[in-house]
Amino acid sequence: MRAAVTISVAGVAARRGSSGGAQGGRAAFTLVELLVSMVILAILAALSLAGLAGVRQGAKADKTRNTIRKIDAVIRPMYDSYRTRRVSTTTSGAGARNYTQLLLDKRKLLVYEMPDQWADVPQSLNVVPAQFQTAAVRAYVLARGNPGPFESAECLYMIVEKSGFDPDALEFFRSDEIGDVDGDTKPEFLDGWGRPIAFLRWAPGFTSPIQKADAVNSPDPLDPARKDPTAYALVPLIYSAGPDGALGTASDDVTGYGLQTLSGGWLANATTLLPTLCTGAAATVGTPLANGEALDNITNHDLIKK
Repeated sequence: MRAAVTISVAGVAARRGSSGGAQGGRAAFTLVELLVSMVILAILAALSLAGLAGVRQGAKADKTRNTIRKIDAVIRPMYDSYRTRRVSTTTSGAGARNYTQLLLDKRKLLVYEMPDQWADVPQSLNVVPAQFQTAAVRAYVLARGNPGPFESAECLYMIVEKSGFDPDALEFFRSDEIGDVDGDTKPEFLDGWGRPIAFLRWAPGFTSPIQKADAVNSPDPLDPARKDPTAYALVPLIYSAGPDGALGTASDDVTGYGLQTLSGGWLANATTLLPTLCTGAAATVGTPLANGEALDNITNHDLIKK
């Protein structure tokens, strides 16, 4: 009787062992299950990397806005100061100058002191009328560079550094906000992606929350008597191409910043009161900043909006 029980227990144990082996086989991963798990992990990793990339891009955009904000804190007050700036009257016959001539001279002084291309900077003071030979212009002549894809960015840096409007301005910029991308010894301010931050003194084809392109409701503050009825208030444009590096023109991602050629606006038509020495970027008809590629651009015009 005991032997029968023993055999029965042994049989049960054998069956349990056999059953357990079968259960153990079912608990292991099959090849299909392993592949599915790998796909899921890959998707999760891709989502994580995409999120991390978005965070990095956001950080670079924030850095760019902060840099532009610091530049704007120098450029905007300087630009606004021309509303009350006096042009020297030391030249002969100055006492007979009329309002139109004074307006023209004020605009010329603005071009001399806030150049956005090297063509605006004289090669020698000998060609500069005495009333425009300010300390800033003298400093610019000595620092003059050569035309290139980033000359507006180089002029912007020179204005902040050498205009004398805010002598301590550069102390507020970190070393990674300044560079020389083209290696021509003329520094530029850099955005979060390491590209030069560009500059337009006059951007007549550009409309924004602070530049309405409306001569009736937003007239040129330099012309309170409205002798130039088509002129509207302009705000210097400081801008980065943003994450995609494209400003919305065909050449900006190859040769620099194609936005220097803008269409429309009163400067392209104001042949009588536009300074004759301004024959380059601001007066050139080209492609406006008005398509999808420009939507991620970062400018001083929309610091509040973005």
